[in-house]
Amino acid sequence: MRWPSFKTWVSIVTALLVAVIIWQAWPNVVDAWHSLSEVNLWIFALLLPIQLASYAATGEALFSFLRSRGELRGMRPLTAMRMALEFNFANHMLPSGGAAGIAYTSWKLSTLGIPPSRGTIAQLAKFGVTFVSFSILLAAAGVQLIVSGHGSASVLWAAAGIGIAALVGVVVGVWLLKRRRLLHRVAGVVLRVARWGMRVLRIRKTLDAVPLVRFVDGLHLEVRELLASPRSLLAPFLWSFVINACDAALFWTALAAFGVYPDPALVFVAYGVATVASMIIVTPNGVGAYEVVMVATFVAGGLDPSVTIAAIVLARAVLLLGTIVFGWGFYQHSVMTAKAPGLSRRGTVA
Repeated sequence: MRWPSFKTWVSIVTALLVAVIIWQAWPNVVDAWHSLSEVNLWIFALLLPIQLASYAATGEALFSFLRSRGELRGMRPLTAMRMALEFNFANHMLPSGGAAGIAYTSWKLSTLGIPPSRGTIAQLAKFGVTFVSFSILLAAAGVQLIVSGHGSASVLWAAAGIGIAALVGVVVGVWLLKRRRLLHRVAGVVLRVARWGMRVLRIRKTLDAVPLVRFVDGLHLEVRELLASPRSLLAPFLWSFVINACDAALFWTALAAFGVYPDPALVFVAYGVATVASMIIVTPNGVGAYEVVMVATFVAGGLDPSVTIAAIVLARAVLLLGTIVFGWGFYQHSVMTAKAPGLSRRGTVA
C-alpha cells in the first residue's frame, strides 16, 4: 500500500481546517442569509472590489519592500495579485495566530530564490509598518471621536490601549531582532522543543542546528541592513495606510448596506479592537472572537445592537467566502506543484 505524499497530506490538512472554519461559521452564514432581505445589495456589492483592493495593497506592501532590496523586480501585476490572494488565504485560514502563514509565505518566496531570512524579514517589516500606520490612524480616529462627541470612554480607552500596544510591539520586535545572542538562545529553545517533540512522537530523525543558526543570523543581518537603509520601508508604509483603510471600509460598507452610516472613526476603532482580538485567539481567521468584539465596540459607541450584529455577521460570512474562493485554488496549486511562478526568458515572473 502506497502512503500519500507529503504534499497530499498538507492539502488534506488544509482542507480539514477550511471545513472546520466553515462548520464553526455556519450559524453565522445562516443568519447572514436570512438578513439579506434587509440589505441594499448595490451598496453591499461594493464589498467585493474593496476586499480585492485590500488584498492587492497587502501584496504590494510586501512586494515593494522586496523590490527595494533587489528582488522580484520583474514580477507582473497579475502574478503579484495572484500571490497576494494566496498569501492572504494562508495568513487567514491557517491557525497559529499568523505564524503558519508567515512560514508558508517564506517558503513560497524561497521558490523564487529569496532567502528564508529575507522573506521572513519582509513580512515582519510589512507587519511593523502596518502597526505603525494603524496606530497613527487610531490616534486620528480618537481625536475625531472626541471632537464629534461620538466616542464613549470605553471606546476611547480601547483605541488608546491598542495603539500604544501596537507601537510597543514594533519597538520590542526590533530590539529583539537586533540582538544576535538572544536570537541564538531562542533558536536553541526552539531546537530543544522540536527534538523533545520528535522523541515523544518517536520520529527517528536528527535535527541539524546549523540551518536554524544560519536562519537567525540571516534575520539579524537583514535587520541591520534595514536599519541602515530605512528608505526601503517608505513604499510599504504608504501601502499600509491603504490596507488599514480598505479593511475598515469593508465594515462601514456593510453597515451602510443596512442603512446605518456610522462615524468612520468608530468603525476604525472597532476594526482595530477586533483585529487585535483575532491575533490573540489563534482560531483560523479569528472566527468567533472577531465578531463578538467588533459588535461590542460598535454597541459601546451607540449603534443599534440588532442591526450591528446582522451587518457584521453578514460581512464576515461574505469575506470568509471571498478569502476561500480567491485564495484556495492558488494555494492548492502551489502545494501540489511545490513551486511558484517561474522566471521567463525576459526576466519577468510569469
